[in-house]
Amino acid sequence: MALIAMENVGELGIWKDIPPSLLPQNAWSDGNNVRAWHGSIEKTPGYAEVMATCPVAPYYITYLEAGTSKYFIVGGLAKIYVHNGTSWTNITRQTAGSDVDYSATAAEGWSSTVLGGVLIMANPADDPQFWALTSGLPVTSTKMADLTNWPASTECKVIKAFKSFLVAINVTKSSVNYPVVVKWSTEAATQTVPASWDESSSTNDSGEYPLNDSSGEIIRDGLQLGDTFQIYLSGSVYQMSYVGTPFIFSFRKVAPIGIMAKNCVSEFPGGHFILGVDDLYINDGQRVTPILPTELKDWMFNVIDGEYADRSFVVTDYGRNEILACFVSADSANNQIDKAVVFNYTTKTFTIRDLPELSHITPGVVDNPLSFSTWAAASVAWDAATGRWAMSFDKFEDVLVFASPVTTKIFRDNSGNKEDAADMTAFIERTGMTMTAEGSPDQTTVKRIKAIWPKMEVLNADTVNLYVGTQMSTEEAVSWKGPFSFNPDTMSKVSCRATGKFYGVKIESTGDTHWKLSGLAFELENAGRRGSRGYS
Repeated sequence: MALIAMENVGELGIWKDIPPSLLPQNAWSDGNNVRAWHGSIEKTPGYAEVMATCPVAPYYITYLEAGTSKYFIVGGLAKIYVHNGTSWTNITRQTAGSDVDYSATAAEGWSSTVLGGVLIMANPADDPQFWALTSGLPVTSTKMADLTNWPASTECKVIKAFKSFLVAINVTKSSVNYPVVVKWSTEAATQTVPASWDESSSTNDSGEYPLNDSSGEIIRDGLQLGDTFQIYLSGSVYQMSYVGTPFIFSFRKVAPIGIMAKNCVSEFPGGHFILGVDDLYINDGQRVTPILPTELKDWMFNVIDGEYADRSFVVTDYGRNEILACFVSADSANNQIDKAVVFNYTTKTFTIRDLPELSHITPGVVDNPLSFSTWAAASVAWDAATGRWAMSFDKFEDVLVFASPVTTKIFRDNSGNKEDAADMTAFIERTGMTMTAEGSPDQTTVKRIKAIWPKMEVLNADTVNLYVGTQMSTEEAVSWKGPFSFNPDTMSKVSCRATGKFYGVKIESTGDTHWKLSGLAFELENAGRRGSRGYS
């Protein structure tokens, strides 16, 4: 009898593209709603509704902090609303006291940027919008307005700040689209918008440049990286650098990779994270490197619903050192974002989680609706509390905030253990293990599994379900035994009887709970060598 350990279970994350029998001992072959954290695998925290009730179906959300005020701005298809921490206010542009609705679509929604404290939002069908400041600050009584000095009969798909300029990309003039044109303003003073976009003027720095060597590609997004502005096309990446008069900017092609859609690039401490058309990439300013060649690449791009790939986006969760590559899967009931590959940029691991039919996510600061800060407010027992006591840090914690047009709700991530009001199903799985009682990988020896010894924590007195899987060959399906209920407060192991040349384990929870797995061991003995028939 021997114990075969699986340690450092959070080191490698989930690898779905490699046959399980070829994986390192501590890699996982499948999982969902789990994350790699501090060397362990743990259930993904839940999310709960905040800022109820959102007055429009939110297709975009962004966060703006100014002085002591914190604002969440939501872009619907026709209107824009702002939440100031207390209530919602309609800030849609107006003429003669009446709203002038926007013409955004679910497929071609909003993007945003901040220049000198001024929020600017854009969609491909309307003039870019800006939220003017009052005494240097935004106020909810001020409405959005068409961007001052923006050229007539002109739209753009994306507008972003770079230094003291605004950069508009994928421009349409008088209903004619110029998908590879980059257009920039003259420089703007702090707390103001640019005074001109006239590329023909000899008295300011505004201009245009067509990326004509981009072979018919289209520009999908752009973002500042250090002292450069990176322009992301459907099949290449360009770098825009400030050179001064007379050219103002120079352009050069830096990589032959394409971005999936608008909002598919996000800044993080290592540079830019990119959801590309065929991989996930990191752009560090010097090189663009693919990071998903073996772990989840084939799985991810088989799962993405290609018809709605343009709704994909990425977002950085700075508080948890994670980046979510979010997309519409083929299983989405409403053709909205329901899945994410999660990249931990400190451990370089990948995991997978579900999302609640979203259109967009932003990092921001919002109170946790399930936290409490006084004894009187505590409605649960000590061992059932999901966070820290006296959660005053919630008022400063940078978390992800979800916008769901399907439910017309805004959710705060990292709140409780449930998916809003529903219980969350989470699991981690490893199959194809071949270690013998001597600790040697051997797919010809039959192993008899007697017990599994998990090293894990489960919230209060809750239990998790554990399954034991075996195969006699890699060609046959995994035969699962279980579920076996496991409570680490009262149990050290799960006894079982299973035989195969390949073996594995699945740990699953289906209720309002949280768990963390630090390691496990298989108690097994060799049962000789024989054909493909399994024995109990």
